[in-house]
Amino acid sequence: MDYFKKLTKLKEHLQDLTREEARRATLDLLEGKLSTPKASALLTAMRIKGETPEELLGITETLRENLQYPPPERNALDLSVNYDGKVKSLSILPSAVVITNACGVKLTYHYAERVPVKEGITLADIFEEMDYKYVNRDLFVSIHQREFAPGLYKLLPLRRELGFRTFLNVVEKLLNPFNTRRVITSIFHKPYFEKLSSLCKALGFERWTVIKGLEGGIEPLTDRPTFFKVVEGEVQKFDPSSAGIDLPKRVETSEVLGESVEINLKVLEGKATKEFINWALLTSAFLLFAYGSVEDLRQGFETAREGYKKHISNL
Repeated sequence: MDYFKKLTKLKEHLQDLTREEARRATLDLLEGKLSTPKASALLTAMRIKGETPEELLGITETLRENLQYPPPERNALDLSVNYDGKVKSLSILPSAVVITNACGVKLTYHYAERVPVKEGITLADIFEEMDYKYVNRDLFVSIHQREFAPGLYKLLPLRRELGFRTFLNVVEKLLNPFNTRRVITSIFHKPYFEKLSSLCKALGFERWTVIKGLEGGIEPLTDRPTFFKVVEGEVQKFDPSSAGIDLPKRVETSEVLGESVEINLKVLEGKATKEFINWALLTSAFLLFAYGSVEDLRQGFETAREGYKKHISNL
């Protein structure tokens, strides 16, 4: 465990791990070779130091080598959504999933419950509360972390006890258990645009989209432009007001699960206001654009609108 020597110094003297050292540390963590104090020290030191792209690659590679893979879905788009969910805003992603599926795009999704820091409401929570109403399970394929990454799942109690964001929060959403060629993922902070983009490239994705959305998720912001990056291009921004797309002005709530279920059912039954329907359409536009089935977000919005009409007509 020579890598510990680099991580047991004062903050200003912490050293970066090599890719191989990061792999070794991750394997020791997964295999339970670290005592609880040492596992806590590793996660804490990496949190204080900050992860390098090489470390993130070594960590992700090791986690992926220890997955129990379900059948592959190479032509799907993986929803690389933050596992810790939402705690202060509505989620319109359920409606966007249904609309995107109606446009013929298959989506994959992986998740766990009560993941720190937020231990918030996830897409799975909302769909389960909706009893998966309107969800096409042939075009939306999901799997729980305990099923494909049991070693990682066993670390959740320790992560909850520590209560802070660790490198596992960064990499678990990019594990891609379905081996898709395309992914859409998200960040909280702008410096991670490059970190996640370089990681997606190293992991072999053919197309990747990184978005700085609501609560660090993949849903576009409703009150200001949303920044995003596609493959190795420059960071771009999309301003819905400039595109003439009216969105809800406030989406904050203290009842994330209940109100998200309510608004998504209204959207999917054609009973929501124009602003919330537009938000679902724009979120779907990002998914269609991330998949590569449209040239830009404006075209994606119109394609999503046609998919939504198709969904409504089938009710």
